[in-house]
Amino acid sequence: MTVIVYTREQIKRLLKIDFVRFCIVGGTGFIINLIILTALHRLFSMPIFFAQLIAAEIALFSNFILHHNWTYKNHKVKKSIPSLLIQFHATSWPAIVGSAVMVSLCEKVLGFDELPSLIASSLIALLWNFGWSKYVVWRKVTEKDIQDIVQ
Repeated sequence: MTVIVYTREQIKRLLKIDFVRFCIVGGTGFIINLIILTALHRLFSMPIFFAQLIAAEIALFSNFILHHNWTYKNHKVKKSIPSLLIQFHATSWPAIVGSAVMVSLCEKVLGFDELPSLIASSLIALLWNFGWSKYVVWRKVTEKDIQDIVQ
């Protein structure tokens, strides 16, 4: 087996893990968040707290779309898109508000720029968001769950 084939197989195996896909989606959300946060704060002089709330909401919506269509695509949830969106937002907003507070404090108290502040707050929010999205919002429906519903 060549190194390329082996590497491709390992990547395919990793991409079957929900947490790996969750982190990839989170990485795209992080980039979206950072770009919008920086633009709102530096170009438009918006206070960093409000800039982070707006940037995080836009990134959150992007993450919702990617999680629904890729990360948790095989979970066979029986909820409507509006219901999933509301649950995802409700479970994510404590992390978003916490992130906005943390980014603000890192800038004002510690003198950090947006990037290190956002990295710190994102790492703290990672496990919270993963737990809620996997085990509540897109909770996998098993055959037993379906049988319990039918009976």
